Amino acid sequence: MRRLVTLLISVLALTLAIAPMAEAAPKKIVTGWIPYWMATPGNPVGVNNAVANADLFSEVSPFIYSALAAGSTGVRVALNPNFSNGAANAAWATNALRGAGIPVIPSIADGSGKGVMAKTLADPAKRTAHVQDIVATVVNNGYDGIDLDYEVFAFTDGSSSWAATQPNWTAFVNELAGALHGQGKKLFVTIPGPCSTTNKCGGQNGYWVYNMAGIAPAVDRIRIMAYDYHVNGAGPIAPIGWVTAIVQYAITVMDPAKLQIGVPTYGRSWTQKKANGNYQLSGSCPTSSQDSKAYSALTSKSAVNDADIAKILATNNVPATDVKWDDASQENFVEFDKVVNWSGGTCTARRIMWFVGPQAVLVRTQLVGTYGISAAACWTVGGDDPAQWPMIRAYAESLGTLDTSITVSAPPNAIAGAPIPITATVASNGAPLAGIAATLRFKASGTADFVDVSSAPTGADGAVAFAPVASTPGDWALFVAGAEGRAEKLSDPLTISVTSAVAVTSAPKKRVKAGSVVPIGVIAVPALDGQQFVIQLSKAGNWINSGRAKADASGNATVLLKVLKKGAYTYRAVALGKAGFLTGASAPFRIRVK
Repeated sequence: MRRLVTLLISVLALTLAIAPMAEAAPKKIVTGWIPYWMATPGNPVGVNNAVANADLFSEVSPFIYSALAAGSTGVRVALNPNFSNGAANAAWATNALRGAGIPVIPSIADGSGKGVMAKTLADPAKRTAHVQDIVATVVNNGYDGIDLDYEVFAFTDGSSSWAATQPNWTAFVNELAGALHGQGKKLFVTIPGPCSTTNKCGGQNGYWVYNMAGIAPAVDRIRIMAYDYHVNGAGPIAPIGWVTAIVQYAITVMDPAKLQIGVPTYGRSWTQKKANGNYQLSGSCPTSSQDSKAYSALTSKSAVNDADIAKILATNNVPATDVKWDDASQENFVEFDKVVNWSGGTCTARRIMWFVGPQAVLVRTQLVGTYGISAAACWTVGGDDPAQWPMIRAYAESLGTLDTSITVSAPPNAIAGAPIPITATVASNGAPLAGIAATLRFKASGTADFVDVSSAPTGADGAVAFAPVASTPGDWALFVAGAEGRAEKLSDPLTISVTSAVAVTSAPKKRVKAGSVVPIGVIAVPALDGQQFVIQLSKAGNWINSGRAKADASGNATVLLKVLKKGAYTYRAVALGKAGFLTGASAPFRIRVK
């Protein structure tokens, strides 16, 4: 533990140390959500904070829409019913953000109620209708895309419904992504974390109903709400070990460039109980039956915006130097006395507040550079402490584009017409890149340009495999497109030679007479007109040439082989190298001479 003032000095010193001497444009490493109550002309703080820091924002999502129950038709998209004067305020917020050059990806919250969305997505006709409703909302309003924040599955429906909901949700997201992409629009999806509070990730840990691996290939971004680790009991909001575990797992099942990690710009406070279960430190404290209002003021937990922390400390006469830093969670906390006056007297109790202030926001934002993910997604834009922005900007200015590395393995030679086992591993910043498209390219010998052969997604370990058919000698390479914050990469080429594939099409199956001339039919792939064929005899561990002929345009030839003595002999057919193809041999065959 150490006091906040010491940490702030250290962070500011680091910020100055990493800031470039010349002013550089910062990378756009921030995104986030603006609550509807911070997106109006009467309370514009969310919009204003985004506009003031537009150079850092890749996009922003005001909470404008809700998916509401619509009876027999399932659900409908409507302006958030809590957003007073919604149409006018939505237009005001959107215009202000666009005017600052920030793409607008509004959020739709699921307000349909328990089980309604799940039933809608289970009905293919209703599911498609919902897709069409969303696409029309995006297109008709000229938005850059849409963000789905459908949390009812996780927090209302109950985990017993998840097995049934998951495939329908996956089908819906894939259908919606296709429809939006067809209109040149983007799909973002916001989900709770895939890890348990003990950092067990994947499988049926965390909120597995959202099938992150199943939807990642279709969507443009996945945002993970990596916060509210503690809600009902006191403790860190987003302990860094848990947040890091979420990121580390997520990038094994999806392209890191699609991942945005949720960063809280708020805290929570709780009144601490004594060992005997009472809240009282001194004085006379009320029970709920004595004074329910005073009891609620004494005991209720509350959420606090970072922007309001200084005011809360001042109201409770708490000096800023009392705020401490928890190294384990990389968060701030502070304890202070809370005084409640009620009809029975004055009660003093102990309050504790945990919050993710500016330096903690920076720590989580630095996961962008560490793991090559898309952005830090702030909840909320508007509740943030203004002190976070200079820190983030200095960090964003220090970031360069991450390299993409590709390691390719393949045999140096291949048989014409046979598959070539080509494997590769794709990584960035030392971590494997999962779920990204890798394209195999080929450049034939004597040509100037690579051409695309096939594409496949990388696996959880960043690996990908191809088996193209060997047709001609040349160079093979793997290409991975760049993404925000990560460079494109074409691997070093691997030259693979191709050996002629040779087969014997006809040879005597019965004994032949000594001294006779035997026709041996042979063929080579590819067909090379004029290619020389040789029949070779195995003798004392060596192959001795015994007959020769040239291939016709179809690759066929007949070699006349003279057999002299009685016995059993082993032969093979050999096609000599031509036009860049290596010499190839058939399987051995036997001739018996009587």
